Amino acid sequence: MNIFRKISGTKGATAVELALVLPIFFSLVFGIIEFGWYFFVQETLQFATREGTRLALVGGQLKDSQGNLMTREASIIQTIDQYAAVAVNPAALQISIFPVNSSSGYVDPANWQTTVFAGQPGDYMRVVTIYTFNFNIIPLIGNFFPGGQATIQAETLYRNELF
Repeated sequence: MNIFRKISGTKGATAVELALVLPIFFSLVFGIIEFGWYFFVQETLQFATREGTRLALVGGQLKDSQGNLMTREASIIQTIDQYAAVAVNPAALQISIFPVNSSSGYVDPANWQTTVFAGQPGDYMRVVTIYTFNFNIIPLIGNFFPGGQATIQAETLYRNELF
């Protein structure tokens, strides 16, 4: 009889322990998933920016869907959008392409955020892609970031070849 009393008493304790541990476990698992997605988006944006830069430095231009030659700037933006679309909505990207001066230590010029100019042959250029990542899976994680968001910025510096 004693044996049955001990066994039946542990069922309630197990349920209470499970109720206490399960939310913490799921928060940990979904937190890992959320940060994994954050790092995936970050790496995808860096890759997309690098691919857009590769096109830019050789003076490459793409053709649009009608077969018309696009500007270098539009070609760079389309390349970045195409590669970034794996992880994010390309419409949410802010892409800037601007010249930097090598003699001043490659400092960004004023109003670079609104600049889209691929430069001339031999110019030092920078491509910056900015995306705002929202922490949506676990609201608790978003509390550690202002507004529940983190800004991801991918950038590359290159010198235009003599095309």
